[in-house]
Amino acid sequence: MKYILLSVLFLATLLIQNKANPDTTKVKLKTSVVKIVDSSDGTAVKVDDEGNEQTHVTSDTVKVKKGSSKIVHIVDNFDGTEVVVGQNGNIIVDEREDTVRIKIGGKGIKITDSYDGTNIEILDRNDLQREFRDFNFKRRFRGHWAGFELGMNNYLTSSGSFPNSFLALNPGKSWNVNINFMQYSINLSKKHNIGLVTGLGFQMNDYKFSGNSSITKDESGNIVEIPFDVNLSMSKFHANYLTLPLIAEFHLNADKYGRRVYVGAGLIGSFKLWSYTKIKYYDPGKIKAKDYSDLSINPWQYAATFRVGFKAIKLFVNYNLNSLFMSGRAETLYPISIGFVLLSF
Repeated sequence: MKYILLSVLFLATLLIQNKANPDTTKVKLKTSVVKIVDSSDGTAVKVDDEGNEQTHVTSDTVKVKKGSSKIVHIVDNFDGTEVVVGQNGNIIVDEREDTVRIKIGGKGIKITDSYDGTNIEILDRNDLQREFRDFNFKRRFRGHWAGFELGMNNYLTSSGSFPNSFLALNPGKSWNVNINFMQYSINLSKKHNIGLVTGLGFQMNDYKFSGNSSITKDESGNIVEIPFDVNLSMSKFHANYLTLPLIAEFHLNADKYGRRVYVGAGLIGSFKLWSYTKIKYYDPGKIKAKDYSDLSINPWQYAATFRVGFKAIKLFVNYNLNSLFMSGRAETLYPISIGFVLLSF
């Protein structure tokens, strides 16, 4: 199974008073020049060391990258627009007056544009406290649900052990794939570090049997074994679900780059869409057979989920609180999946 990972470009709005002719501000760093151009067509931010990095502002956030290092991060909020340059620098563009405040280390520059011309003022530490105290960076709470997840499947009996029957699985070939395509985050904290996350997702579960048999539903609705005389190269049953999460998420203190560890716990409700069994063997050519059936699987599933992540490492564990199969139709089994997030949307 091959998946195409799409990169996501985040754009946001930098609001500065528009003028008929372009108005340009240049900030020179050690190896780059940040150029902010304000015109009647909007505002553009350009990192001009080789002239190949440019972002046009269309929404609340702009991120401009040079290689793997973040050079400019611009966030527009109600108090003004804050631009974090590199590791230590800050720029604030105040749309209430034609003023740009630039903070680099312990010094700063204040550029004010007026009818009398443009005034440039060098700021010391005391000036920096005065000029920047009203512009605190406002983080928005954004949860971690939307994305592409890959995990391993298995299930446990009521005693907490793996089944020792025809339903026993090969966990190394039993895959859990989640495409979480919709997310909504609800902030619960003034610091924007605690909140609830919900959304929608599409879940695909492969359960590959370890034995040389398959399963079917008999006339009474019970799950029974189908043994085979030929050697099966693959035997599994598959179930697809629509998922709806409700997760409480906590963001821990950020590092010097603004990256945060997150921890989440909650519930995922699932509604079964369809299921089937599939076998494959050679006699002498390749033979495949697929049988669509509800397999007496519970149409509603309820799973506890635990999630943790930092930077590119994002892990999840899902454990069902109700049995995979309907009561009395098969062995009582509670699915569990463990995996990681390949891509966040």
